[in-house]
Amino acid sequence: MHSSTAERHARFRLLRERSPVHFDADIGGWCITRYDDVLTVLDLESDHPEPLPRRAIAHAVKLARPVITLSTLEVLDADDATFARSVAATAAEAFTLAHGAEEFAAPALATTEAFLANALHALQGHPDQATLLRNSPELARDAVEELLRFDTPIPVAPARRTSRAVVLSGRTVEAGETILPFVAAANRCSVKFPGGDRLDLRRKPVGVLSSCPTSTALAHVTGEIALVRRLKATAR
Repeated sequence: MHSSTAERHARFRLLRERSPVHFDADIGGWCITRYDDVLTVLDLESDHPEPLPRRAIAHAVKLARPVITLSTLEVLDADDATFARSVAATAAEAFTLAHGAEEFAAPALATTEAFLANALHALQGHPDQATLLRNSPELARDAVEELLRFDTPIPVAPARRTSRAVVLSGRTVEAGETILPFVAAANRCSVKFPGGDRLDLRRKPVGVLSSCPTSTALAHVTGEIALVRRLKATAR
């Protein structure tokens, strides 16, 4: 799954630099890769469920937290893929039961599993950063945000169809067009995040974009709990 990560981000970098508003005939829509443009597109209406209110998310996370903690302890000796899949499944189930919104069950599972898998792979590839997080667990919250930025779990947000003309990076996209916001590309945009292709767990990034804020909130808290435990367990 991760073998083409570097190639994918190399393509994103070329699009950001040379064709940030790129029409793909196979997709039948415009691929958007620069941070400010993606932020604009995410504000357009989509068929994706509206995010839960922040208070509802915080309440659901609070109820799910002890269940997530227990789930990490049960699979610490599993391989990375099994660990990510098992912890994500438990977290998504607990979160969905807590807030009662079934439409977020599948996105919560997909986002959390992809995030854990991506994060563990990124830390394996950056052993200095893994050591930093293992030895400084107080960095977990900012580290998780940086890992969400570095390899965004759901790289493309749901497509939007323009109800009016929209200007993106100087190009006008007419009404009735399909637009795909590439959040993974935007989260490495060097204008917003200098040195965006570099993983730096001390970065404290602000404004990291996601395809579904509700699901990303679960991925965030699950990462805060699970990653440090996993790193310490695998160091034994």
